[in-house]
Amino acid sequence: MTRSSLQVMTAAMIVTVLLSCLSAGQGSPTLLKGTADTEIWAGGVVAQHDGTTSFNTEILMAGARFGRILTAPHGPGWLRGTLQWNFDLIPLFIVTNLQTAYGAEFDPIVGRWNFRHRGQTAPYLELAGGVVLSTSNIPPGQTSHFNVVPKIGFGWQIFTTPQRSIDLALHAWHLSNAWTAQRNPSANGIQLTIGYHWFRLKNRPSANLAHHTDHAKIHQ
Repeated sequence: MTRSSLQVMTAAMIVTVLLSCLSAGQGSPTLLKGTADTEIWAGGVVAQHDGTTSFNTEILMAGARFGRILTAPHGPGWLRGTLQWNFDLIPLFIVTNLQTAYGAEFDPIVGRWNFRHRGQTAPYLELAGGVVLSTSNIPPGQTSHFNVVPKIGFGWQIFTTPQRSIDLALHAWHLSNAWTAQRNPSANGIQLTIGYHWFRLKNRPSANLAHHTDHAKIHQ
């Protein structure tokens, strides 16, 4: 994925978010305790290696995410929201520019705080971490085909129905081999992703009651 492609994706994200904020919501977002969340997504990374001033690694990736909302809404004012845990399976991981390498990523820890929001959009803050296994060392040289990939960022869920949403996210992204090789040059960059969610709420009557109770508390 080239920098121009990422610039187009960034512009598309901004326009989509602005349009969603201006649109009228049809139903409330399903961000309630016990809700199961399934997502498919794709994205890209542009990153700099140690001691460089240019984006010299470009990565295209795609995968699936599975998770569940663990808590009822907590917190004061605009901080009020729900805690969600997910994990990522990323079978498509293609590195270009300095080299061509293929791999797969697994993120067992993806913690998300879903902020409460009226209308069709719900922003969130996210912290994630995982590992990448690749067909060759990243970057080339006396490095490793095993790397860790922590990331932190924010995003928006844009609900098309109460049980479906489009997800747009921006993360600060890091890659290094945690000294599992002779050299441990890190890569730091920006990750942009877009995804689509399916939500499933098992105990709908009780969940709806909790949802209405929460809204009543907000309006008091």
